[in-house]
Amino acid sequence: MREVQTGEVPFDGGTAVQHDAERPVFSGNGAYDYVCVTCGNVLAAGMDPEYMTMKVRVRCARCRTVNISAEVPFAPARRPRR
Repeated sequence: MREVQTGEVPFDGGTAVQHDAERPVFSGNGAYDYVCVTCGNVLAAGMDPEYMTMKVRVRCARCRTVNISAEVPFAPARRPRR
């Protein structure tokens, strides 16, 4: 995961808020754990990369950093307005 850059907000994405620092926001049966770029707190446990796209942002409960996993490109849900 990495920190969100200024102006890097997908129009059809959202931010998941981690309320308890001891529990990950997402958990699955995949091979990868995603941790906060600042403090190393586990944000998503057992997730596959195809589910952790640029549209998924997670705010860490421990340090309040908004993290994004942007290694997998995504297709927007609809065309941008002109």
